[in-house]
Amino acid sequence: MVHPSRSKWRQAYAAIVEKIRNGELAAGDRVPTVHELMQEFSMSNTVAQKVHRALREAGLVETEPGTGSYVLPGAREKLQAADGDDGGEG
Repeated sequence: MVHPSRSKWRQAYAAIVEKIRNGELAAGDRVPTVHELMQEFSMSNTVAQKVHRALREAGLVETEPGTGSYVLPGAREKLQAADGDDGGEG
């Protein structure tokens, strides 16, 4: 599901968000490391770190130095609630 018009960091961010949304990554699960993102999406260390920063800023993950980044409790619900805010009536 690669979108050439999208930046690599947005592609990686969207891929992780989708895994949280569909339950493939649940609360407490470790998200791909910076190194894993670098390999999977052919991106630099700086860009992979941007993905992790965006996930933290969105309130979806927390990073434990030396161990990795983990999905926060309630992250899936937060995404599902945001999906519901897109509207549908009107």
